[in-house]
Amino acid sequence: MKSLHRIFAASLLSIMVLAVVGSGVAMAGEEIRIGFTPPITGQHAASGSFQVKAAKLAVKEINAAGGVNGKKIDLRIVDNQSTNPGALAALNKAVEQDKALAVISYLYSTQVFAAADAVKNFGVPTFIGATNIALTNQGNPWLFRVRPDDSVAAGAMVKYIKEDTKFTKIGLLHDQDAFGTGGADLVEKAAKASGLTIVRREKSVTAAKDFTAELLSFKSAGAEILIFYGHQEATALLQRQMRQLGSPFKFLGSPSAASRDSLNLAREAAEGIWAVVDFVPGRSEVNRRFAEAYKKEYNEEYDNISIWTYDGLKILTAAIQKAGEDRAKIREAILATQGYEGVQGTFSFTPNGDGLSEVSIVQIEKGQPKLLKIVNLGAK
Repeated sequence: MKSLHRIFAASLLSIMVLAVVGSGVAMAGEEIRIGFTPPITGQHAASGSFQVKAAKLAVKEINAAGGVNGKKIDLRIVDNQSTNPGALAALNKAVEQDKALAVISYLYSTQVFAAADAVKNFGVPTFIGATNIALTNQGNPWLFRVRPDDSVAAGAMVKYIKEDTKFTKIGLLHDQDAFGTGGADLVEKAAKASGLTIVRREKSVTAAKDFTAELLSFKSAGAEILIFYGHQEATALLQRQMRQLGSPFKFLGSPSAASRDSLNLAREAAEGIWAVVDFVPGRSEVNRRFAEAYKKEYNEEYDNISIWTYDGLKILTAAIQKAGEDRAKIREAILATQGYEGVQGTFSFTPNGDGLSEVSIVQIEKGQPKLLKIVNLGAK
């Protein structure tokens, strides 16, 4: 009798284990895992928090509308720690351990360069917010950019100076990393082609704390306007130090200059500066609806260089809706995306994976960007 009880108990346990395992498999099959690798800790954590909020809002909306082909999106967030090694480690975890079908990855160009080979080897559709022009021109078919690249931003800056100001003498300062150097190279090239003069070019170390020497050198060189291609923290610090020197020239910043993070850090020092931005808030119905939803969800204004995660997720899930859960077919569906109305503008992907070709020049007034000019350089 005891033997029968043991056999019965063992059989019942086996059935329970199989039921649990079966249930687990069924649950996994009812969701689509998307990897997301923002900076949660480290130097860029403030920017990362904005990226996470925008991405979570997109997932909430997608899942509330029924998900993708009846499946919910499971966003697996992995901290890239604001470092290049951390970026690669985060990608590896998202793909190898979390089994992500696709990835929303990095805002910073150096991190994309660090992880690009792994993205290519994995063959995983990967969305980026980084803007270095080379990223989508190196034969990696798995990278998709959902912001205008630096050639668009740099060209627009020079075009505005040439056509809308009387300035001819430019001081050019940039971060020494891939983002800053690549952007400055493009500014210099466009300036020479337009007949403008770069009177002095300087580079700063990443996370520099003092720009006094550089600012004085630009002043002595006769610069009428300073273009800065760098990150949020440095942009805010540079603006404050410029004010201390009496603002000897006009300031035109890369998209970081008008980011919510930079404006929060610079405060009154940002008043009146010019910046090139991906888009101007409130100029489309899609943008207005997003702004209202974001405000309702988080009771704060969104950051305009962090919502690429929102657009990226919406474009990615639309591609999965059409193509199913096959990475190669998802890639084809993304490239076939033309005329998609996103929060940042109208997306039409080029064969190399660039989605946007329009930017705006703005002036900061009372902490908000005011449109000066829209510049469309056309898809490459």
